[in-house]
Amino acid sequence: MLKKLTLENFTVFEQAELDFAPGINIIIGENASGKSHLLKLAYCIAAVWQEDIPGDWKLIHLTDKLRNVFKIATAAPLQTLGIQPSAHTHVTLEFTVKHKEAHEIINLIIENGLLSTHPHPASALERPPLFLPTKEILSLYPNFTALYEKYSLAFDETYYDLCKAIDNPLLKQPDQTLINTVEAIVGGKFVLKNNNFYLQTEQGEINIFMVAEGWRKLGMLAYLIANDSLKKDSLLFWDEPETNLNPRLIKQLAAILMALSRYGVQIVIATHNLFLMKYIDYLIGQAQDAPPCAFFNLVRTQQHVTIEQGSRLSHLSNLVALSEELELYDKEQEAFYTNLL
Repeated sequence: MLKKLTLENFTVFEQAELDFAPGINIIIGENASGKSHLLKLAYCIAAVWQEDIPGDWKLIHLTDKLRNVFKIATAAPLQTLGIQPSAHTHVTLEFTVKHKEAHEIINLIIENGLLSTHPHPASALERPPLFLPTKEILSLYPNFTALYEKYSLAFDETYYDLCKAIDNPLLKQPDQTLINTVEAIVGGKFVLKNNNFYLQTEQGEINIFMVAEGWRKLGMLAYLIANDSLKKDSLLFWDEPETNLNPRLIKQLAAILMALSRYGVQIVIATHNLFLMKYIDYLIGQAQDAPPCAFFNLVRTQQHVTIEQGSRLSHLSNLVALSEELELYDKEQEAFYTNLL
């Protein structure tokens, strides 16, 4: 489980600290505020430190992972632009390993484009982390893994990792509670036949390309639960999960995220969708057994991005999405009353 991420001179962040909740973590910010950077950085570290490889090899794997996920040639682009020659980028990630009751700390230093780490944690995360990119993957799945391994594709490595997770065999008796919830929303069950996905409904099978993208994204969750990739003590990263979802599906998505959190999954999402963040906050306020949550608001200044944090949306003072909505409301009211005169 992630505990804390501390940054110094990392991309758009001069100084930043995020204290993660064991339940749902929501990173909020306008475009180019570094939301995806935070998700990808934490994912890269978690993915490599979950692997059972010696410490020195982890550094090599982490360097490759950062390059392949951020699509960069060296680690230099991860350093803040305009950084002083004598300065360096410093990243600290803290996490706990429940089954070993261990608290681990990883320190990364990037200097002149080169990466070093200290110390090498003795205990790895319980489960491989999952990263769900903005675009759904079920329609891309056929032969994607083989193509990615052979050719240079315009997709970062999170798509490849997710396809490998989807490729796991199905459980004989998966936990149907969450699966049934998703299948009730999309009206059927996603099945893999002849290396292609279909939505199996009472009326018949629908080719994945004929299924709405929002349903594909929700169906992917059900499939990952069914093949044991997403389960208790998993760590789920999801970049803009609301993309291509209408408000009704966003409400159902929020409920699914709450259920996943109660199921024991730690969730970290990035969004600038006001409806999603407000509805999750509403569910937190309504539930007596709401999972611990954290909201992180990324605020752009002239040079860097700062972060404010709170356990509820109301604890954040400078939400750009909310400010823009209120400004539009004021303009609509002004226009309405002007037309009455």
